[in-house]
Amino acid sequence: MIRFVILDVEGVIALPGGSQHPWPLEEMLAIRRFLRQSPLACGLCTGRQEPYGEAVVQALDLFFPLPEEVQERVRSIGGPSLLAWPSILENGAYLYDPIAKTPLPHPALTAEHRRVLRQLVVEALEPLAARTGALIEAGKDLSVSLNPPLIPQGAGARETTESFRPQVDAAVGAFAEWIEVKHSHSAIDITARGISKASAVRQLLDWTGLRPDEVLGVGDTQADEAWLQEVGWRAAPSNGREALPGMHYYSPFPVASGLLEILEQLRSRDYRGIG
Repeated sequence: MIRFVILDVEGVIALPGGSQHPWPLEEMLAIRRFLRQSPLACGLCTGRQEPYGEAVVQALDLFFPLPEEVQERVRSIGGPSLLAWPSILENGAYLYDPIAKTPLPHPALTAEHRRVLRQLVVEALEPLAARTGALIEAGKDLSVSLNPPLIPQGAGARETTESFRPQVDAAVGAFAEWIEVKHSHSAIDITARGISKASAVRQLLDWTGLRPDEVLGVGDTQADEAWLQEVGWRAAPSNGREALPGMHYYSPFPVASGLLEILEQLRSRDYRGIG
């Protein structure tokens, strides 16, 4: 039986492509109401920073208390004192407890990792941004994200992350042994090596004792593929079909409408899977 749902944000809850698009509030309200009427707990798995993740948690009311027996398990294996089912932020660099309002750095993230990331920004990414017009996203503490340069006369549109990625790879080459680089529709994301959405999902499962077959993941881009392989059930809205082959279920609807339909399919099977 599925007990926990993990959601990517852009392309699953919000429109893909970045913060220049408004949230689909009517669909988000329908998702919020659905989750409050179901036995499912739910969290996020996103590259977004803590303040943005907190806002999505508030919008969807993702304040699901962690059962006392699960809290005790986490403490017994040396984990943190969790009050809620956590979300994953900054591409795995943080696990966030929304009830305690506590961002928890990934246990594998060391002081040396943090030093190297700061050095990377100063020595490689700031010069790249100054030279190209790329934007280093504000507000990230334990990871780095770049938005590609604006397209001239593009009314706020930016170069695609796929086309800009080679310039980033070249700029950060001297740090390659220390970092992981991935890209989504809106950003090129850099984390310390070994820190990723996938490793954070594994950490969440280890802390809570959830089996993979008790977890449904919903994503929409190739950047979600690795973490989705860590859970037992995988689904995508229609906009994720091309990028994510091999999911258990694809909604015929895009983004938040698709997510709601995925959850309704799950309920129709009594939360026993959507395959």
